[in-house]
Amino acid sequence: MTDVVERGATAADWTAIERSDTFRELVRSRRGFSYKAGTIGLGIGLLYIVLTQVAPDLMKTAVLGDMSLGFLGGVLLILLTLAITWLYMHRSATVCAPTAHRGFLGSNR
Repeated sequence: MTDVVERGATAADWTAIERSDTFRELVRSRRGFSYKAGTIGLGIGLLYIVLTQVAPDLMKTAVLGDMSLGFLGGVLLILLTLAITWLYMHRSATVCAPTAHRGFLGSNR
């Protein structure tokens, strides 16, 4: 929004923006993705924690050489977190930002 103000236009009408269909669709889209990704990430993270407490012998099982199932699960949890972060950033750049620029700033960036 500062781009608009710096170009000499008037300050944004935040109430009108919040009421616009474009803004509501943008918020709905972002919220839906965040809830789904957060649920998946937290669910798998909690499953990992529960398994370490409930089934320690299972988590000690060697899977690849000396690598245990617990270690492999931890590494996969980190990779899942990075993947969710990348997906969120990619979606924000390819879906949300262009919609915001078209809907609120009137440009086609």
